[in-house]
Amino acid sequence: MVEALNNEAGTSKAIFHIASIAIVSILLLAFTSMTFLALVGALFSLYVFTELLFGFGQGIPVNLIIIFLACLQWIVGPILSYYTGVNHPFYGMQVPEEEYFSFAVPGVILYHLGLLLPVARVRHISRTAVQELEEASSHKIKGAYYLIVLGFLASISSSFVPPSLFFFLYLLSLLKFVGAFYLYISPSRNNTILYIVFAALLLEVLASAVFHDLVLWAMFFLFIYTIKNKVSLKKKLFAVFVGFFMLLVLQAVKYQYRNIAWSNASLSSFNRTELFMSMVMKTLYAPEQLLDIQRSENTITRLNQGWIITRVMRYIPYNQPFAEGETINAAFSAALLPRFISENKAIAGGRGNMQRFTGIILQDGTSMNISLLGEGYGNYGRTGAIWFMFLIGIVFSFILRVIILKSRQHPTYVLWIPFLFLQVVKAETDLATTLNYLVKATIVMLLVFYSFRKVLKVEI
Repeated sequence: MVEALNNEAGTSKAIFHIASIAIVSILLLAFTSMTFLALVGALFSLYVFTELLFGFGQGIPVNLIIIFLACLQWIVGPILSYYTGVNHPFYGMQVPEEEYFSFAVPGVILYHLGLLLPVARVRHISRTAVQELEEASSHKIKGAYYLIVLGFLASISSSFVPPSLFFFLYLLSLLKFVGAFYLYISPSRNNTILYIVFAALLLEVLASAVFHDLVLWAMFFLFIYTIKNKVSLKKKLFAVFVGFFMLLVLQAVKYQYRNIAWSNASLSSFNRTELFMSMVMKTLYAPEQLLDIQRSENTITRLNQGWIITRVMRYIPYNQPFAEGETINAAFSAALLPRFISENKAIAGGRGNMQRFTGIILQDGTSMNISLLGEGYGNYGRTGAIWFMFLIGIVFSFILRVIILKSRQHPTYVLWIPFLFLQVVKAETDLATTLNYLVKATIVMLLVFYSFRKVLKVEI
């Protein structure tokens, strides 16, 4: 019976893939003048999107999330920049599209292949593990509440500790999401705690005016939701449409909101929330504002990571030589060795790499990074960077497969995937930032498991 259902689902997915790619191909060929590589990139992005769509309800396919966001920022954003005429003098693409897509499209495809490889002899989260999540989490309710309390205590304490402890407390603060997911997926289905956790997150992002974490945690929750609830393809498509629309609304208001919030630090949480909601409602009542030329340019510019990658392509090796793996080796050393052993370890954040590989000196408060694809080019050139993306995809795949393998005995390990990969899924970060987060998050997870089991005598 299960095999028959799997075959039926596989057939439906194949038909949807073929139909959607065929329809979009016809439309693009009929109404655009896309080059072959741009068309391949667009269709590959569509393929990844449909794979992700069918991934809902099958666990948390973080490898597909990684490649989907990479497609959006390294392929779709550049296509929009090249073909809509929105090519900002500073934030625009710096090389011809044939030169860019002949590098970016193979790089993204090989990154995808690396992420898909079933290293550790496991391919997907087993259907059994997904089905057993509810039962497994029912025995860990107490641990879930402990995680939530620890997460909130870490958030509150972060204002009173030295800067050296900020990142550690930040990681601990994320445990409240893991705990909330435990409760939601369990038979008790405590939605109230989930609402409180996300309300707290909303207040945090309104205070900082940086919305990445809100978007990522909301996306991770959608996967948790579809594990708990059966959702039809039609409802998935509707949810995706609404999600993209709300992202456009967020993109339309966040720049203005950020300017006001950052220039009025004394604004209370209530006033910030009121300001943000009023701006969102104003945009919803006049959605035609989303098509405004200036807002469209801002949206495409923020979506497009390709402009930074092309800056690297134009700057290296003409102004600086290829790094020949220097920053890659430094990133692994920084992630794996403590600072007292490696005193000159790489610093995560991207500021140094932006200056070294693009010549751009970032102002204080400006956050930009060259991405894995840009860093690969800056180290190894075009061909080397493409194979670098394949190899780093294998590294991330291995870590994911280890968790999947463990989930066969402990299904709730699946709920830790968002915690471990929160920064890994971002397409704009460099290797030092990604590995630094992944290694330290893994250490924190192991410490939490050990202390809960050995000290508190609580299972999670």
